Amino acid sequence: MALTADHIGRRVVVRRRVAALGDRQRFSDVLGELVDLDESSLTVRRPGGDLVVVDLAQVAAAKPVPPAPRRRPSDRDLERIAALGWRGLEEHRLGGWLLRAGNGFTGRANSVLPLDPPDRPVADALSFVTEWYAARGLPPRAQVALPLKGDLDDELAAAGWRAYNPTRFLVASIAEVLAGCPHRADLPPVTHAAAPGPEWLSGYHYRGAPLPEGAVRVLTNAASPTFASVSGETGLLGVGRGVVDEGWLGVTAVTVTGSARRRGVGRHLMRGLAQWATGLGARQAYLQVAEENAPALAMYDRLGFVTHHRYHYRTADR
Repeated sequence: MALTADHIGRRVVVRRRVAALGDRQRFSDVLGELVDLDESSLTVRRPGGDLVVVDLAQVAAAKPVPPAPRRRPSDRDLERIAALGWRGLEEHRLGGWLLRAGNGFTGRANSVLPLDPPDRPVADALSFVTEWYAARGLPPRAQVALPLKGDLDDELAAAGWRAYNPTRFLVASIAEVLAGCPHRADLPPVTHAAAPGPEWLSGYHYRGAPLPEGAVRVLTNAASPTFASVSGETGLLGVGRGVVDEGWLGVTAVTVTGSARRRGVGRHLMRGLAQWATGLGARQAYLQVAEENAPALAMYDRLGFVTHHRYHYRTADR
């Protein structure tokens, strides 16, 4: 059999022996995602979600196959899904604009996300946005997906809103991520927790700085996130955060401690997050990386991630 535990999360076809018809052996094929493999059986999740357990003694042949063709998700779809995985502590709808505030921690949790038209003229909507954020002691900020909202971006520029922090929205299949992150028996296992403990928080430095007040509330404000970590005899090696929404794994907060860099800890964390997400039915993964972060872009490129679209922020300086 050509399948190993490294193929978990990938699309496979398994030919199994079924009841013979007279003196002729009959076979049945199972096509889907390999979700488990042990010494006696393997489990495949069919496209409809059904799990099929096959005794290894019944397997005549098995092999990985290319991923099924998928409709390319739109920029709007992915930005909407990503907004579920990293939310503000307060939200307000202005038609197709989503205003978010989270004590100033991260741009995504403290910006308006305009995916569809607002419920009023754009000039009036911008006035509302400015006042809404001012009431919370925050600058007015917009996260503008490109090219989706190119027209709005031009309007913001004309209104004097300054652009900054160009960012890539990267995507990959979970199978590609797992294929790019082989099992590392020489590293401690990736462990998961439902909430970030003191050690995890000590390992995550947002933009190189300690976390501000309210950051934990933003980190945990999602549907059942996981807080992954790798710790060895010398202490914490790295951390990462994952959340699954609508079949997509959102990866954030991947941080490797300085002394553990260039040892494959980042890939090890990515494998742990991908395996966790596979158990929740995720097939695809996304993450956002600033254009200036060349080392991170290079690592994710090696894991099969490609640029789906870009976004940047615009702010009206007060």
